[in-house]
Amino acid sequence: MDTNNTAVITTATNQNILLGIVKKNTTKNAVARTAGIPATTFNRKVDGKADFTLRELGAVADALGLTLADILPVQLLASQDAA
Repeated sequence: MDTNNTAVITTATNQNILLGIVKKNTTKNAVARTAGIPATTFNRKVDGKADFTLRELGAVADALGLTLADILPVQLLASQDAA
């Protein structure tokens, strides 16, 4: 996967996280705290300045009451495999 595709996936994932925060009517700080990620680190990652680890994404999904499939752009990944 090239760098451009990775950036698109990261952006889509972060947008899904932010959408989950809005839908749950919570804050980034509350999700970070529940996920066990320092707020400054969470903000840096959700702003696209650093990447989440898979473990962190799982913790964020749990904090939002979602699954990894809910926050990862699965359809984008599937389209990349088909190309």
